This record gives sequence, C-alpha cells and structure tokens, in this order.
Amino acid sequence: MKHFICVTCSTQFAATEKEPDRCPICEDERQYVGRSGQKWTNLDEYRKTHKNVFAEEETDLHTIHPQPKAGIGQRAFLLRTKEGNILWDCVPPIDDATVEAVKKLGGLAAIAVSHPHYYTTMVEWSHAFGKIPIHVHKLDTKWVMRPDDTVKFWQGETKSLFGGLTLVKTGGHFDGF
Repeated sequence: MKHFICVTCSTQFAATEKEPDRCPICEDERQYVGRSGQKWTNLDEYRKTHKNVFAEEETDLHTIHPQPKAGIGQRAFLLRTKEGNILWDCVPPIDDATVEAVKKLGGLAAIAVSHPHYYTTMVEWSHAFGKIPIHVHKLDTKWVMRPDDTVKFWQGETKSLFGGLTLVKTGGHFDGF
C-alpha cells in the first residue's frame, strides 16, 4: 500500500494498493487535469528528484521552496514564535534534510493550511514532528484526501493559536480559505 501523490496538485491520498482513479481537487474548476490525464507519484520518488530550499524572508519568517518546482509551485512559510513554530501551508517533498533544517530553526508545534492546493503531504509533515496538529477549516473537510487524527478541523471566523497567532477565515478561493 502506498500514499499516492497527484503530480498536478501534489495532494497526498490515503494509502491504497493502486493509484487512485481521480483527484477531486484537480477535477474541481479551480484546478485542472493535464492533457495527458491524471498522473501519480509518491514521496519516495519526490525524494529522488527534489530538495527543499530555505530562505529567511525577515526575522522569524522563512520560506520553503521545492527545487525543481513541485505541483503547482507550492511554497510554505515557517513562522517562529517564542511559544513554538508553525508551518503555514505545505510543500510536497519532505526528507531528512528538510526535517533537520526545520529542527535547527526550532522545530514545529503546529501546521495550518490555507486551502486544499497546499494540503500536499501535510500528514507526513505532522508525523515527522511528533504528530503535531494540522489546522484545517471545517468548510474544507471534503478536500482532505488523506484523513488522519492529526487533522484538526476548526469552525467559525477565527481560531486563536499560540504565540499571538490567529487563523482567520477570509473566504475566497475555497469556502474555508
């Protein structure tokens, strides 16, 4: 059984013996399925071809970009606070070098994801840092293709986190954005 990853949007799916027939996120009008049809990969394959590049954008704010580009060109932000660090959005590749780089920046206490195009391998990220919570708005529940106990659905307009951080549902791209 493998956790297949959609090549187009980089969403990781629940483990199956064979590739899924379709990716609901890519079939949605906000995304697309490539001309040659649905294609799949897995994390082991990403680790052979991609690495993550970190950049400090400003004090306590780092970006993580896969090289070469993965999926739709996702990037993630690592925000450092005195009470713990949060990963905002996810990138599909995660490997030992990435985990070590994040640990050097203080590790992670939580993950928050803006919308389904950034779910990617969020469960892998959570598990790599001790099964930390992944905050996803409840309005986007149907788009979580790899359910896991670490995914914590929140409701309402805001959710307070640690370090003075607050998640805000702004609406837009997806209902829970």
